[in-house]
Amino acid sequence: MSPTSSDALFTSKEVSASLASIIPISVHERIDPCPGISFISYHAGHVLGACMYLIDVGGLKILYTGDYSRTEDRHLVKAEVPAERPEVLIVESTFGVHNLESEREREASFTTLVHSIVKRGGHVLLPVFALGTAQELLLVLDEYWAAHPELHGTPVYYASSLAKKCMAVYQTHIHSMNENIRSKFARRDNPFVFKYAKNYSIVAGAL
Repeated sequence: MSPTSSDALFTSKEVSASLASIIPISVHERIDPCPGISFISYHAGHVLGACMYLIDVGGLKILYTGDYSRTEDRHLVKAEVPAERPEVLIVESTFGVHNLESEREREASFTTLVHSIVKRGGHVLLPVFALGTAQELLLVLDEYWAAHPELHGTPVYYASSLAKKCMAVYQTHIHSMNENIRSKFARRDNPFVFKYAKNYSIVAGAL
């Protein structure tokens, strides 16, 4: 966004000023911003902290969400279905008409391909989102490497400074993740302290 653009809806200064109006809320907490309007947030399952909102406007129920996932993955809960049926649904729909492989099928295809490339002496470069996708793939790869001793001599790096910063957020909000992650953390087994995957900037700095 350019503050000098004539068609900009708002300026950087206005964005900064709006930050003071942000208030934290909890999932499933009912908020009544004004008479006749209320909303409740539900887990959307897309990335850590993603929510959908069931909004009540004078008795009209509207469910609003961006990306969501109804499949539980390695670390996130799946999107919830509110108990109340909405009259209006506003939803992101990039894959709305696609039939996708199951989570386990995608994992198997991915790890098999990575293993075959490494086995023939190749390198795998994965440009992925630093929030969500990076953490999920690192969990998958770290577990796969642990189960395959022949790969232990092959390093796994993530080279994103943003992904590194996100890792601290992930380790802080374990309570927002699925039972798989929470139970491991309760046993003092933090799954985001990877055994085989390392941040490249840390490794490079030690050389």
